[in-house]
Amino acid sequence: MYCWTLLTRNIGETPYLMGVTDDLAKAQRIGELHLLSGKAFLCHIAAVRTAITVHGLSTCYVRTGRVWLGRCAHSRRVRWDEREAWPGSLM
Repeated sequence: MYCWTLLTRNIGETPYLMGVTDDLAKAQRIGELHLLSGKAFLCHIAAVRTAITVHGLSTCYVRTGRVWLGRCAHSRRVRWDEREAWPGSLM
């Protein structure tokens, strides 16, 4: 599973758009559409797995440790950087 978030240049604002999908390529295509149009500045995609919370026995997403950051490059293409993240953080 992949949680994706699109942010504008004003990081203090609420995210422009958010979602969850089971396909990394689909999350990247959605991000690229909004990055290339200029509506979003940054696309953050985190690989997650479902888990159950201790307090309420409800489901949540827990990061697995892989994150992709997408930004527009000078060539009007989106550049994706894959990084390590802290696993176990609730989303």
